[in-house]
Amino acid sequence: MLSQKTSLVGRLQTHFATKLPTGVLLPARSIHKRYVGSLAKRRRRQVEEDTRQDVRVNGQVSELSLKNSAGQAGQDLGVLPPNASASARKTASYSTTPLLDGPATAVIDAAGPTTRTDDLGVDEDEGFDATRTPDWDPWNDPKVVEALRQQEIPVLEELTSSTHIIINDGFLPEADARALRGVFERRFADPRVIHPERFLWDYWHVPDQYTLVRTQAQVYFPEELYQSLEDALLTYGESQLGCRAISPIWMSYYVDGCVQELHCDNPHGPFAFVLSLTQDWDQREFTGGETMIMQQGVLNYWRSYEPRKGLEMQQLVTRVPAPFNRLTVFDPRFPHGVRQVHGTRDPRKGRLVLHGWFTEPMPFFQGPLDPADAEEALNGGLAPLWDALEGISGLITGTLIVRVHISGRSGSVTDLQWLADTLVEVPNHDRAAAEALLEGRVLPRLRALVHNEVHDCMTAIIFPTVPSGEDSVLTYPIIFE
Repeated sequence: MLSQKTSLVGRLQTHFATKLPTGVLLPARSIHKRYVGSLAKRRRRQVEEDTRQDVRVNGQVSELSLKNSAGQAGQDLGVLPPNASASARKTASYSTTPLLDGPATAVIDAAGPTTRTDDLGVDEDEGFDATRTPDWDPWNDPKVVEALRQQEIPVLEELTSSTHIIINDGFLPEADARALRGVFERRFADPRVIHPERFLWDYWHVPDQYTLVRTQAQVYFPEELYQSLEDALLTYGESQLGCRAISPIWMSYYVDGCVQELHCDNPHGPFAFVLSLTQDWDQREFTGGETMIMQQGVLNYWRSYEPRKGLEMQQLVTRVPAPFNRLTVFDPRFPHGVRQVHGTRDPRKGRLVLHGWFTEPMPFFQGPLDPADAEEALNGGLAPLWDALEGISGLITGTLIVRVHISGRSGSVTDLQWLADTLVEVPNHDRAAAEALLEGRVLPRLRALVHNEVHDCMTAIIFPTVPSGEDSVLTYPIIFE
């Protein structure tokens, strides 16, 4: 089985030299779902120097002289040529954690404004429409797909959707959520009563950035109640996100004037969380208080720029309300904040949330399979994957969490699930795609490429069997930095 998978090593390295089908010009820019992969190509096609093509840009035809070789282009633009040595590549970093069932989840679509691609079409008399609508997707155009198919270039499909915001309503058992809220209510019930718990709060003010009142949840709540909260978050992090730990949990309340301006929390962990203890959200006595997360279309603004279309707040940020007992998990790399609260000055009537980060993503087994026994098979089976992913280092970033079910009787992988996916193609990929276009080459849809490589490699691994025949489960995070 491993000898069969070894072919994956060469697949990715050939895609940099895959020629475009004759008569097809594809956009130089697109969003992260619109690149063609060429994993099935078995031979490298040389890019001839002195190639000249007519490219139609916004209705104007300009002649582009293409003197650079594929290797030189890769060197100039941070794209590795097919023959680059492994030492010249930055490897995709990855980490590897006990599996428990988590609550059901819902996903908020934060894709942002409609994506606009450059109008790089061929002449109409060649069978393709030279005038494209702003949201034209070449990979869903039957003519383009057929032309690629004739050149033996498959259009890879994404196997999972990106999830940068995940909503979990009713996260805690109702009794636990009410108990946490009850502690807060009792301690603010009579403002004239003095007791030590009233002095645990920090008024945190950073000019033009943060204004809120906060405390550490572990010192605020009774030990047993806090432990239930922490256990619930750890269980969710392990079972749904492949993260074995959480940061210290903060509790903050927001009254009139409190706000968090946009910021990013890249270093703290791959996933941030906000658990709301705010009462009666729909009847609240204040405005604001929603979590604001910048939409991906804004972060890739010029990809989606439409000169005849204005944008307002709802097209720039996603607002996530904070009703009672809602857990919001999101990608902290996205600029985010809290919309300023206006209205009440009573802490009991303001916005009250618990927040922090899921940390330490790492692989872990559940079941009778001994990790030490499985290590050799796992490392050997994934070696071709790491070799293949070297070729896209620097072009994609984010975290992919995979769970596989392993047969105890045969050792084969019987099922693969995608738990979380925050992969994003970085701006270098735009530059690489543009250069490849001008040289008559195609770069793959990188998210789809990663999905397919991970699926093919992980489902081909044969693990040791176990005497009882009982199945095991492996959760495996892969991190691109």
